Amino acid sequence: MLEHVLDGHDLIVPTANGEPVTLLDAVEAAAGAEEIDNVRVHQVFPLRDRPHHALAYGDRLRHVSYFLSAGLRSHYEAGTIDLVPNDLGHIPSILRTLDDPLMIVSVSPPDAHGFVSLGTNANYAAALHGEVRLFLEVNARMPRTSGRNQLHLSDALGWVEADYDLVAAPETEISDTDRAIASYVAERIPEHACLQIGIGSVPEAVAGLLSDRRGLGIHTELFTDGPRLLIEAGAATGAHKSEGRYQAVTT
Repeated sequence: MLEHVLDGHDLIVPTANGEPVTLLDAVEAAAGAEEIDNVRVHQVFPLRDRPHHALAYGDRLRHVSYFLSAGLRSHYEAGTIDLVPNDLGHIPSILRTLDDPLMIVSVSPPDAHGFVSLGTNANYAAALHGEVRLFLEVNARMPRTSGRNQLHLSDALGWVEADYDLVAAPETEISDTDRAIASYVAERIPEHACLQIGIGSVPEAVAGLLSDRRGLGIHTELFTDGPRLLIEAGAATGAHKSEGRYQAVTT
């Protein structure tokens, strides 16, 4: 894979568990051995704290963030990562301005026909499929999901196999203040509403107050425990959605 990582160029890495751990480990090792130079890693919401976030390899490998998650804020304040202001829908068009980037992604094991899934992701990595160079890490523990996130092994420059657990998000602690705020939000959500639920204690608290609703829809960026519990409670069926009826849609 490293022969495809060009000095002065860019790597695109998917969100969260879409990060190909063994491939990015190899890139960091190459930076530590001074085998690559001036490479930038473009990523939203990494779940693992990595040495290059702290500029451990100098400008040989630098992180470019599109969202300041809790784990990155201290690095941004220290000046060791860059931030590109954006909203999620514009990230693919921003990444398309890069000069011949390489996208490295973690995918599910292939089916009998050689198709793999982006698993927990269907955002900018799916949008850029077919437009940028691609290298895959096939993780035996990445689930296969349905949607616009299907790739074929032949689409990639190559692939490696891996077998490691995905990172689970920590359980959200909901305070009395969170519940008070959530109650004001929940009372404004009618039956059949379509929900986009974010990350954090207040969104989870809101979802926890909606189990008595019926016919809710889910069309969301992040899919956390809140939407899952609404589906299990029979509150979210998607029966009244104008798009993706009877489906919960997430990126």
